[in-house]
Formats: sequence, structure tokens, C-alpha cells
Amino acid sequence: MPKKPASARPPKAAPAVDRPVKLKARRNTPEYGSDAMAEVLRGLGFKYAFLNPGSSYRGLHDSLINYNGNEKPLAVLCSHEDIAVHMGHGYANAMGRSSLVILHDLVGLMHGVMGVYDAWCARAPVVVLGGSGPSDPKLRRAIDYLHSANVQGELVRPFVKWDDEATTVEGVLDGIIRANKIAQTGPQGPVYVSVDAGLQEEKLERALDIPDVSAGYYQPAPPSGANPEALEEAVEILLDAKNPMVTANRIGFNAEATKPLVALVEALGCMYQDDRGFVCFPSRHPHNLTGDNKAMGEADVILGVDMFDLSNTVDAYSSRVRGVTGGGAGSRKLIDLSQNDLAIRSWGRLGGMVAPTTLQLLADPVIGLEQLVAAVKARIAKNPALKKKFEARAKTVAKRHAELFARQQKAIKERWNEKPLSPHRLIGELWAAVKNKPWFLTLRNHRNWPVGIWEFNGGGEFVGHSGGGGVGHGPGAMVGAAFAARDRGQFAVAIVGDGDFQMSAGALWTAVHNKVPLLVLINNNLSWYNDEEHQGEVAKMRGRPPENAWIGTTTNNPEVNFSDLARGYGCWSEGPIEDPDDLAPALKRAIKQVEAGKVAVLDVRCKPR
Repeated sequence: MPKKPASARPPKAAPAVDRPVKLKARRNTPEYGSDAMAEVLRGLGFKYAFLNPGSSYRGLHDSLINYNGNEKPLAVLCSHEDIAVHMGHGYANAMGRSSLVILHDLVGLMHGVMGVYDAWCARAPVVVLGGSGPSDPKLRRAIDYLHSANVQGELVRPFVKWDDEATTVEGVLDGIIRANKIAQTGPQGPVYVSVDAGLQEEKLERALDIPDVSAGYYQPAPPSGANPEALEEAVEILLDAKNPMVTANRIGFNAEATKPLVALVEALGCMYQDDRGFVCFPSRHPHNLTGDNKAMGEADVILGVDMFDLSNTVDAYSSRVRGVTGGGAGSRKLIDLSQNDLAIRSWGRLGGMVAPTTLQLLADPVIGLEQLVAAVKARIAKNPALKKKFEARAKTVAKRHAELFARQQKAIKERWNEKPLSPHRLIGELWAAVKNKPWFLTLRNHRNWPVGIWEFNGGGEFVGHSGGGGVGHGPGAMVGAAFAARDRGQFAVAIVGDGDFQMSAGALWTAVHNKVPLLVLINNNLSWYNDEEHQGEVAKMRGRPPENAWIGTTTNNPEVNFSDLARGYGCWSEGPIEDPDDLAPALKRAIKQVEAGKVAVLDVRCKPR
């Protein structure tokens, strides 16, 4: 399996931006309630605060700048609250730890609600603070009545792990610390803390006891393992299977998950597939059958690791033609290794229908995998016949992988010269341009991603999709993840759809302003194409003209000039690129710009599928 090239140079420190002036020497003695809050945020290790400003947290804003010196956390200005939350989401998934977002009271939270929902669906540990109140009527301006609510967190309570609205400065400090712990305790997810404006601006007349946030009881609990009896039953099912399949989803955020995942698949000599939209397993591993549309249906046992929806994995739902359902689990045995049942809210239907599982392993996915690997290997070591059986199966799977890869390469060649560019040419040229760099993929299309081109080494190399399906997530998430890539000395790459980009293009300004290098390819098909397909299908089902599916779904007359838009935000940009042979030279020019520390955007006209 190919190894990712090491970085040619060590990670650089983040460039100094937005440095405050005329500050007093830091005294570590809070004068106002918000100073104490800023002190706690510093202690919790937040490097960035993704925010859009507002008067409801003007006190905290001042403390971040004039008390903390705009470092730890650095205030990262975003052009919209939804972008701010999505940046926090992308950064949290890239870093594997909580991120910090700050929003303006009700109106800011309302703008950011889609981002909070996406983070909830994706299990992203985003700590969202929101200015509120003041709760004391004596402190309110007229507009504060318009911009405050009795319990502000009710706006997002259905899709956060926890929310809080304290009435004392000490209560706010406790709420922030507790929220950070809850966000990072599995199953992870976003939290919301309402921070009263009056408490922020309260002059402290007494010494305040700032909690020691490094104390063990403020840290997330160690991840939990599987029930021993359930674990033993899972091992029996896997060892008895004739043709088992392992598939995985959200653990793709975690690079540490790949090693036990590979070890389990190799021990069983079985098939593996990444679930759509995630990468958890090495692309060229001989057991990887991602892209083989028949393999899942041929499995008699399926182990799903940290899946969004195991029923979807076995095709149990209605198709686009309402009421026409897939095959479902049938006689197959399903094992669910996840913490899904610990993350349920009655408001939404996240996770889908109750999956027809044979067995549930309710555990941290990585810990559960490590337990399975140890138990399976121990059983195989005592039974030479099992080892021989699994080695023979591994050869069959490897042969199938080689055949699959050959078909994928043939498809790439067949579609290479299509105009507009095929997804195969887009991904192929980009991969060729960056594969020898310390790349980090911050965003990609998941509906038209051709498997067999980009060679991943496993988890932790791709940030994943929105989780909640919110269009407009991509630009903020790719920039948030690019902050992490920059700080690690990686080369950040993103592929964003034209519709997604239009919704949140302002995220580019934040990247340029903060000197966050990023290569962006806009996969531009001039359409909200998923909906264009739906309109065509409905028209056909109803005996109506599908030729009208473009109305209300395509973005032409006029066509958006994305290059001019990107340049307006301070990026280097070229496009639209329409000739396939023009993409590789444009990529070379763009990469030079990124290596010089800039944001480079290429508008590429592509086929939808």
C-alpha cells in the first residue's frame, strides 16, 4: 500500500493577524465577568473562536481582544453565522477535538441553526456560545427585548447534546467547562451555552475563583468498551460467516481507527467497503471492495462500524419511486458497533428506521474494534483450520479487488476526454497534481466521486460531509479544516459544488484574511443537479415533459462568474475551465499560489455525473 509522502518542511506557526495594540501587561486578574470567561476559554485550549460579531456578546468580545490579547483563542471573523458554525464543524472533525463558535443572541443563533444541526448529525464536538439578555430588566436597552428569549437554547435543544443559561458569572464558567466536557464525551456532538450580556459586563467587586480546567474531573471520560457477552457472540457470528462484510462510516474522522479496522478485516480475510461519503480504509488494500455494487448483497454477515444508518446500508428504504423498497437485510445477520442509541432525540429521525440487527455492540467504535481484533485473533490462533479458511478467502477477495480496480481504471480512461469534464478527469488531474504533497482533503463531492482514483491511506485524511445534508456547509467546513491543515503543515485541498459554494462563498474572505492556504476546485455543473434529476423523474412518472426539469434548478442566464467572485474576496482565481486539457496547467499555476500561502480557486465546468 502506498504511503503518504512526508511534509517537505515542518509545520509553520500561524501567521500573526489582527494583533491588538496598547494592551496592558497581562495580569491574569479578571476585572469583568467576561474576563473570567475568556480566562476559562484560554485554559480549555481553544486556539480559534469562529464568530460573527454582535452586541449581545460585546463584553466577551472585548475580553478576547483586550484581556486575552486575541490569542488562545484567536478571533476568526466570519461573514455569516452559519459559516462560523460550519467552520467550527470542519475544524473539530479535522482536529478530533472540540472547537469554539460564538454567535450573536437570537438572530445570530437563528442564522446558525442549520450549522448546529449539521454538527449534530455528524457528531462534531462544537461548543457554541451565544450572547443573550440581559436577564435583568434594569440593564436592558429597548432592542434587548427584541433580541432575547426566556430560554434561548430552546432554539437548538432538539439537536444539541446539552444547553445551559446560567444566572451568575460562576454559573457561566461552570456551564462552559461542562459543555466542553459533554461535547467531547462519546457519542460526541455540539453543545450550546447562552452567555448573559449583563453578566459579561458585570464589574467584579470580589476575587473570583477560576476553576482549574486541567483537573481530571473536567476531562471527557475514557471511551467505553463492549459488553463481554455481546462481544463473544459477535465473534462467533463473524467466525461462522461464509462471506462476511465489514463496513464503516463516521470513524473516518479518526486516523486511529484505521489500524484496528484493517487488522480485523485481515484476520477474517473478509470483504470491506467504505460507507458512502466517508473514507476509513486504505484505498489499495486488497480487501477493499468500495465501489463493487454487488458485494454488499452477497454478504451473509455485515458488521457496521459507527454507521449513520445501517438500514440504508442494506437498502431497506423506498427508492426515488415512492413505495418501491429495496431488499433490506433479508436472511443476512447484521452487527451494529456504535453508540447510536446513546444519541437519540425525539424531535428528529436521525439514524433512520430501527435496523434489523442481529446483535448490537454498544461501545466506542475504536475500542470495540480493538476488542474484536483481540478476541478474533485469539480464537484463530487456537484453530489452524480457521486460519487456513480465512487465508483462502482473503485470496478470493484480493482477486476480486484487483478485478474491481481494473474496471475502475478502464472507466477512467473511457471518460478521460469527455467535454465538459467528467468527474473522473476532474479527480484524476487533481490527484496527479497533489499526490506527492502532504495533502489533506477538506471537502469533496460525495454523489459523483469516482472510486479508484484518489489513494487514501485510511481515516483522518478527509473531513467528511455535512452530516445533516445542509447545502452551504462546504465552504465554511473546508476553511475550518484548512486552519487545522495549515497548523499541521499540510496542503489543504477542497472540491466544492457550485450550489454549495454560492450559498456560503464569504468563507473565502476568512481564509484569505487569516492567511490560510487552500486549493479550491468548484465542480460547476450550472445546476442544483440532484433536484434537476428529481424533477425529471417525477415528470416521467406523471407522464409530463422531463425536458422542463431545468426550470427552477439551473443557474444560467446569467451564469455566475465564480472567478470574479473569488477574486473579490482576495483569492487568486481562474476559470471557467471548459477544455479538459486546460485543467492540468491551471492546477500547476494554482498550486504555486497555494504554496506561496494564498487561497487559489479554479472554476471547472463539469458533467453532473
